[in-house]
Amino acid sequence: MDNALQKDRASVSSMFNNIASKYDLLNHLLSLGIDKIWRRKLLRFVKANNPEKTLDLACGTGDMTIALYKSGIEVVGADIAEKMLEIARVKSIKIHNGNTPPPVYILASADSIPFPDNSFDSVTITFGIRNFENRKSSLQEIIRVLKNGGYLSILEFALPKNRLWRGLFNFYFLNILPLIGRLISKDMKAYTYLPESVKSFPQYCDLCKEIIEEGFSEVKYTSLTGGVAVLYTARKAVK
Repeated sequence: MDNALQKDRASVSSMFNNIASKYDLLNHLLSLGIDKIWRRKLLRFVKANNPEKTLDLACGTGDMTIALYKSGIEVVGADIAEKMLEIARVKSIKIHNGNTPPPVYILASADSIPFPDNSFDSVTITFGIRNFENRKSSLQEIIRVLKNGGYLSILEFALPKNRLWRGLFNFYFLNILPLIGRLISKDMKAYTYLPESVKSFPQYCDLCKEIIEEGFSEVKYTSLTGGVAVLYTARKAVK
């Protein structure tokens, strides 16, 4: 089922470039603002491990990148959609946090990260890993650029395990969300792709297994808002 979706770099970057101008509005509107709470939970995990430098993959318009910077962390944001990065750069001009270097944004894919081995203390991915064309090679690249003992933290959508909550969520996710998304973004594809990409994506223990297979340890997940979203965390072994 996952293979039926177009996840090649050209298709995904084109889709997100098309909705870039409405992306922030729709993110907060369609999640009823709860996405901000989810990001704060990820940020607390990252800060608890005191990283000096973090790579924010699939950074989009920079919400997580900017939150990391505001907390005093040097951060690089990477994405494959140039128009999303343009918005992130504009948003970042308005902020300043003492001596912390401002965020740097680069056009790059998760399966080909243009940094040397052991470059980062932390890597974050916020609602982007399900769009990766090749998760295996991306996880291999992430563990390569992480320093020994560095942490990976991922926020991603999921389908709730509770049958009643899952039914209510699916009705909204499969019917209302695509309709609102199409009306506001004028894109007929992106907000149909979103629920389909979530349905076909490995969740909970299945994604943890993939992360473990690429050499990570201390792999855990925490359900958020009844399982609508999940925070996955992992660590590169200390050698």
